[in-house]
Amino acid sequence: MAEKQKKAVFGSLQPDVDPLLELNDLTAADFAPATSGEKEDFIQQRKSISYWADAWRRLRKNVVAMVALGVIVLLVLFAFVGPMLVPYGYDQFNAGAENLYPWHYSLEAQQAYKEATSSQDPDEAVAAAEAEAAARGEELSSKDKALIRAQAKAGGGAEYEGMSEEEIYKALGYSAQPFGYSNDELQRIADGEKVFPHVFGTDRYGRDIMVRTMFATRVSMIIGLTAALIVLVIGALYGSISGFFGGTVDVVMQRIVDVIYSLPDVLIILLIATAMSPHVTQFITDHQGFFLAEFFKKVGPNLMGMFIAFACLYWVGMSRIIRGQILTLKKQEYVTAARALGASSGRIIKRHLLPNCIGQIVATTCLQIPSAIFTESFMSFLGVGVLAPLTSLGSMCSDALGGISTYPYRLIIPAIIISIMILSFNLFGDGLRDALDPRLKK
Repeated sequence: MAEKQKKAVFGSLQPDVDPLLELNDLTAADFAPATSGEKEDFIQQRKSISYWADAWRRLRKNVVAMVALGVIVLLVLFAFVGPMLVPYGYDQFNAGAENLYPWHYSLEAQQAYKEATSSQDPDEAVAAAEAEAAARGEELSSKDKALIRAQAKAGGGAEYEGMSEEEIYKALGYSAQPFGYSNDELQRIADGEKVFPHVFGTDRYGRDIMVRTMFATRVSMIIGLTAALIVLVIGALYGSISGFFGGTVDVVMQRIVDVIYSLPDVLIILLIATAMSPHVTQFITDHQGFFLAEFFKKVGPNLMGMFIAFACLYWVGMSRIIRGQILTLKKQEYVTAARALGASSGRIIKRHLLPNCIGQIVATTCLQIPSAIFTESFMSFLGVGVLAPLTSLGSMCSDALGGISTYPYRLIIPAIIISIMILSFNLFGDGLRDALDPRLKK
């Protein structure tokens, strides 16, 4: 029976020599070189991947973020490619196509249908029929009068009994498929012309709502992306300087951030727009035809004031995130080595610190886009946004309030687009932040 191995006594300083004595049992075969097969089994060679490839791999596993990315791509196609496929302009008046419902009959056709199928006063119906007969030089018999009275009491002409709504419209002289077309456009279709339907209907000026929604989505996206880039540049620069130098510089710069945090952004936008309005108007008047004056004329002082407010106020969140990262990274060995080799502070920030914050920068920038879109939509809803005839989703919601009881779809459509856009950017930004964070690697 093999001798039991003695356990070391807790706290004893005597070394355990039994494992050392077992080395005497090794043979020369134990020291033979490993074969190629053994080497391949021992060392598993894996393909190295970059930081971005690894982040993309993690992002693809996030189903919610990928669905949000797909929605964003669809919105981009809707906003930038859609207007190329529709023959209408966002400011184009379509005479005779005013107040069309989405995929619906024109108002004139609806009125004719109502008159043909609604109940009438029997005496008024008989009087109208007698007047028409007298104009033709005829006289109604008592049988005709009784039939007219019966039809009026029954609610519409007997010839429409048992007919569907579409068949009644066709009997009244309207197309069997007039959805999204005005009467003039139906006549053009009958003449062989190709006319694009008003899928979302038209407003009181006959402007196609779908095209205006496309351009409004484009404006909101451009403003959101531009504001995010402004926040990225200013916030990253300010936060990196504050975190790298520290000390008194950091204290002073962070107190400035605290003061900016306390300023109401809506009030600042209104003040800047009010102060700039006369100067922008004077510039446009003095430089007629100049491309910058034409740009200011289309954009307006309100939108310019909004961009200035973004540059003045909205970068503080980004700066604090970058500052926190820089405070951690500047203590790393590679930063000390770069400083020992004589690298300047600007080079260390540009070449060593900011590249290592790229994940936080990208994620924070993406999350800034929905915030800017919401601010622009809110200000446009208040009337402090783009100038007519240019439109945005917020201004479309504001214009729709006047007829919300009659045309609720004019408010519902842009409101849904805003909600989907902001939700998609938020969900994708959250997924991007998780994918780019090295601490969340699995």
